[in-house]
Amino acid sequence: MPNDVSIVELDADGLFALVSGGNRLRQDTAARYGTSADIFRTSSCCLPSLPSRPFQGSINDYIIQTMTQKFHYSDRDSIVRSFREAGLVVVQGLIADDTQLDQLRNAADAVVERTRSQKWPYKRTVGKQFPPWNDEESPDIWGAQHIMHPALAQPAFASFYFSTPMTEIVGLLSDMSPDEHTMAGLHNLLVEPLNHRFALSWHRDTIKSNVDEDEERQRLASKALYGGVQWNLALYHDECLFVVPSSHLRTRTPIERQITTQALDSPTCEMPGGIPATLAPGEAVFYDPEILHRGTYDPKSKRRTLHGAHLDCQADISQAGGLLQHFKPCGMYYAQPEFLRTLPVDNPCAKRMVDRVVDWAARATGSGFTECVQEDI
Repeated sequence: MPNDVSIVELDADGLFALVSGGNRLRQDTAARYGTSADIFRTSSCCLPSLPSRPFQGSINDYIIQTMTQKFHYSDRDSIVRSFREAGLVVVQGLIADDTQLDQLRNAADAVVERTRSQKWPYKRTVGKQFPPWNDEESPDIWGAQHIMHPALAQPAFASFYFSTPMTEIVGLLSDMSPDEHTMAGLHNLLVEPLNHRFALSWHRDTIKSNVDEDEERQRLASKALYGGVQWNLALYHDECLFVVPSSHLRTRTPIERQITTQALDSPTCEMPGGIPATLAPGEAVFYDPEILHRGTYDPKSKRRTLHGAHLDCQADISQAGGLLQHFKPCGMYYAQPEFLRTLPVDNPCAKRMVDRVVDWAARATGSGFTECVQEDI
């Protein structure tokens, strides 16, 4: 067998091992992915299934193919199983047809043009990872906020966000009933900067990188229920999101802790087990917001990726800061009649989803849970 072809099996510790190709490949695998059983132990929570026959190819190919499986949105059982095991799943078929894709692309281009020309103030600026954002950090942007705001007059975004396939999928992934539990969350747009290569740090969305292991374990346990679902849907080819599969189920290893506490401008070492969640146009990746992940931004590659979350009204009110920190500059416009008129009439759950989050936000504000839950290192 050629040296560049190998077979993935398990070693005695339940870790990935390359049994063909010699010791050099085995050592290279350890250098690339680490040897921690916490990262690649093949338990039911970390590996959906082992190949029924030897897998010929690199360990990298095997892990990426296994952990980023793609399913049509009608294959509900496979979608839920993959999401629960790996913390992410790629779903196809959520865009109805080319007409809807073109509508979303046109709406996205209009928002980007308006934001870059300083006619839309709610943006994500290069050089800063978490809110608040403003032009003092950088005039260049990597995202536009609040794309369902009625002032933008782009109803295609709300039509997609509240579509029946979307609300059904997020309900399945988080055991939320659209009729009873699902709340509207954020809906933003991720774009390529004009002049800067930029990358976020590896992070969990609502757990700060400087917490100790005990607090991290407690926070992960508290988020396991009612944590909602986050997602990216690519309007063009997108290979910007990187994740560590199943990392939402455990605390960080020492090397992961070291990497996640680096500042944005620090030299970044490669994350053990980090893989790309590559999307074709119209595909969406759903992922647990507490999975270790990062985004990368290249000015040479056009990016128009919808970035959103659907929340669970059963979540503790103390978790509301993760949402409300984004609404501080513009207010909770979901309560405005102008916004309510943009909701799709073919999904009666949409109005209930909005009513729940408006009520949740009001209760959280009254209890003081409005502060930013993350900050730049």
